[in-house]
Amino acid sequence: MSAAPIPEISSPPGRAPSPRAAVAMFGLLLLAYAVNAMDRMVFPVLLVEVRGEYGFSLEAAGLQATVFALGMGLAGLPAGWFQRTLGRRRTIVLGTLAFSLATALTTVSVGFTDMLLWRVLSGAGEALQLAAIITVASNAFPARRGMAIGSVNTAFAVGSIIGPALGSVLLEGYGTWRAPMLAYGAIGVALALAIMVLVSPRFTEMDPGTASAVHSGGAASLLARNPLTLAVITALFGLTDFAFIGLYASYLREQLHFSAGEAGFVVGLSGLAAFASPLGGLLVDRLSPRVLIVALNLGVALCGAALFLGPGTMTWQAVFSFLFGLFASSGVYVAAAGYLVKSVNGENVSRAAGMFVTCVYVAAGVAGLLFSSLVTATGWTTAAMVQIVGFSVLGAALALVLRPHLFSTTTTRHH
Repeated sequence: MSAAPIPEISSPPGRAPSPRAAVAMFGLLLLAYAVNAMDRMVFPVLLVEVRGEYGFSLEAAGLQATVFALGMGLAGLPAGWFQRTLGRRRTIVLGTLAFSLATALTTVSVGFTDMLLWRVLSGAGEALQLAAIITVASNAFPARRGMAIGSVNTAFAVGSIIGPALGSVLLEGYGTWRAPMLAYGAIGVALALAIMVLVSPRFTEMDPGTASAVHSGGAASLLARNPLTLAVITALFGLTDFAFIGLYASYLREQLHFSAGEAGFVVGLSGLAAFASPLGGLLVDRLSPRVLIVALNLGVALCGAALFLGPGTMTWQAVFSFLFGLFASSGVYVAAAGYLVKSVNGENVSRAAGMFVTCVYVAAGVAGLLFSSLVTATGWTTAAMVQIVGFSVLGAALALVLRPHLFSTTTTRHH
């Protein structure tokens, strides 16, 4: 006897919100995602104080700082089920509450194990929120899906800058690492309540067929050629990008003998490049995935080679660190998300968004370990040529097997 099918939450009756109202509500969702970034990025800044209080080793503290990726990877695919069962707005609220409460509860941890649990739960909440926001962006703005998804990454860039800066101020002002964690948790809870009150389900649950511009076509299954190929490309990107994010600063300090301040400045430039994400989204809306994904991955490979084979001067490293972030964060990340949701039909957009989150963050969870193992075995240069340059070239090659004519397309509805 088969189980009864779970009814999907569909767009409630009534007219779609006006463009101005839609942009305002989407802005509130982006603000909530910026707080997501603030929560995630502030914890590494507080690790010295956390280690001092709990007596964690460097390895244990590093795991606490990065284990959120495990939670995100595990919750990515189930996020599609939550959206179809609870609706996108409730999934966003649930995810926002989960990572906000987990952030606050980290402050009452007794030891390593329960703190690790809160960090994993925080990542799971982030995955629910991110996947649902990507789905909303795709369905509410079908004519500009790439730009809408690019703006999500820009919101993360804003939060990743504000989070550590404000966290340091709160740490110094209150003399405890718990102050920023509690503050960000409270802000997240407040935003979750604001979304419930101010964001209409007529916006978040909008189906492509209710918009003035709609998309048609696309695969009926995530196991079709295009979405499956893009999933592999996304995982390869996760292994590449998070190897760079996790260990490039160590390369600058240990191999090139940069000071902590110099390394921080150079690495920060790669994050600054994420503000160009809407431009990456615009290219997704206009170019073939074969052309754009190949070009962006080769750009990442070229920059990776320049960083690890080129001169060790600060100017050289700064320029190519910025360009790496431009091709990676504003390029491949946005393109992978945008093309994945374009590769499927309207019924599978939420599943594709969840697949994107899972592929990126499962890979992120092992990227640092793989890269550090390669560095130990072969040295920095060879490790970078394999994982950063090699995986990017492989991603570019895989993009050549995509079939652009099978992607969903956008048409204008005339009233």
